[in-house]
Amino acid sequence: MDQFEEAVLRYLCGPPERFVSAQFNIPYDGSKGGSCPDFLVLDFSSSTVYVVEVTSAADKKNILSRVDERKSRWFEPLQDHFSKLSPIFEEWEYHVTIFVRKEECDAARKRLHDFPDVSVFSLDEVVFSWNWNWQGGRPSNPLRETSKIGKR
Repeated sequence: MDQFEEAVLRYLCGPPERFVSAQFNIPYDGSKGGSCPDFLVLDFSSSTVYVVEVTSAADKKNILSRVDERKSRWFEPLQDHFSKLSPIFEEWEYHVTIFVRKEECDAARKRLHDFPDVSVFSLDEVVFSWNWNWQGGRPSNPLRETSKIGKR
């Protein structure tokens, strides 16, 4: 795990209602799965499973191609897996959150604008945590862009 993934891990673990797993193995099941996202987050406050990817690369092509395949790569196999564990997960939402360089953030958001199940954040917001939006005494560290709250 590099320094940027470590910073994102600290960010993800902020609220106590989140369970975070690094490098969660999603095995192949036919043409689905075969992936280890950087982090998988179960957010019990919003009944949402977040697939989180982090890149400090200048070229975001690889991360965007994984996001394009999100349904077969992540969502469908995870829905199958968690539904077998408990029926409560059948109603949960699935969302991808990616962290990229600040200078790549706007271009990634523009490219993914029409995907309500994908949010993009700058690594700078995470690495430089004093910039967090503090509300009610603890940091508001979202995993979903404000414009995508309530959209599936």
